Amino acid sequence: KKISQMSKEELLNFSEQRIFSLGLRDLASALSYENMRYGLGKMIYVLDSGDVYCVFGPDATITRNIGRWMSGFGYGAVIKWPDNGIYFPEIRPNGCGMVIARMDEMPPREKIIERVSEVENSELYLDGVKIEPDFGKGNHFFEFYKPLGVSPDIEEVMPSDSSYAIIHGSGPEKKGEIYGAIDRGEWIKTPLGEISVLDGKDGREYYKMYKELDKFSKKRREILAKEVLGDCEIISNLTHQGMFARNEIRLGCHDSMDRSYPRGKALFPVALRWDHPVYIFRGKENLSADVMGRLGFDKRAEDLGLKDELGEINILPHGGGYKIDLQYSNIEVIKTNIGNHFILSGAKPISKVEEISETAKRGVSSFGEMIIMNPRELPFDYRGTSIIEKVMEYDLGLPVAKLQPLMTLKV
Repeated sequence: KKISQMSKEELLNFSEQRIFSLGLRDLASALSYENMRYGLGKMIYVLDSGDVYCVFGPDATITRNIGRWMSGFGYGAVIKWPDNGIYFPEIRPNGCGMVIARMDEMPPREKIIERVSEVENSELYLDGVKIEPDFGKGNHFFEFYKPLGVSPDIEEVMPSDSSYAIIHGSGPEKKGEIYGAIDRGEWIKTPLGEISVLDGKDGREYYKMYKELDKFSKKRREILAKEVLGDCEIISNLTHQGMFARNEIRLGCHDSMDRSYPRGKALFPVALRWDHPVYIFRGKENLSADVMGRLGFDKRAEDLGLKDELGEINILPHGGGYKIDLQYSNIEVIKTNIGNHFILSGAKPISKVEEISETAKRGVSSFGEMIIMNPRELPFDYRGTSIIEKVMEYDLGLPVAKLQPLMTLKV
């Protein structure tokens, strides 16, 4: 059946066939998967092509960006489509990434606080744009570490007697430009709702604008690190949320063969919660045929002609992703003219007194369904080492160092 003639349900099923998930079996991962069926389905309809697909990493999760979520996109994923000059600005790539800085010794806490305060109040400019530091906004952070272990392979780059800092951030000063492109796009109706599309000259300008944003974000992270730390060496500066090609967006995951470094030489931070170590990986080509087989992807990928592409997806999480602190196990989606409504259910009502204490231990009430349009206001935490276990299980990277957090700045 032609894509243009598909019903809403047929398009959702067609889209779902093209989603491959390495995600955990939890509510955040499941919600992200459900939502992505809509965003991917709209792209498939616009492109009139089945060569659109998505791969979720182990950290598959919700996005707390309401616009991105309401447009039908999850997080912790790679999205690819045919390279024909068409762009989808609602996915909202923003050039977010992390920089790792090496210091001979850790500066005193008071000096760090003083320098951060001075930088916050300074007149710093980059390419004629005033930098507005955001060391603590959302899940962005500025964190300091000592090594817990360093592989001999990278001791030269990451000496075990040095101290380290990571800045996690994007280029918020230019966010308005890149997100503003959504309104300049042509709104195309699909059975799953409207989607903003840029092509031709507008598309080319959009891609150029993104490349400039990515360059700006990288330089900005380096400048902020050097302004606060003074004498430091930047050993890694990688984007994990952006356009990695004209037809590829990564939302919260590295390209393990990132072309901005010599092949296999980049150092990828996977930052979990503030009370967990940061793991540093070298990238590996993935997914291997063995892993595809274990995940049950191989036949479906073969049928869709995607096996070679999945073998070069090169996905690696940048963190653990959000974990939703609710015990629901079922998700139903009802679409209305104001968007998708996600009905969460499955937690059993309490019937015995002794179950009350069990519920108290879990910290979650088991009563009633919950209906949401976006997950931003749901109670959340960050996942821990389960993500690292999955990175190892699926052979996505080679662990080369572990850093213990000493101080986290959220200012």
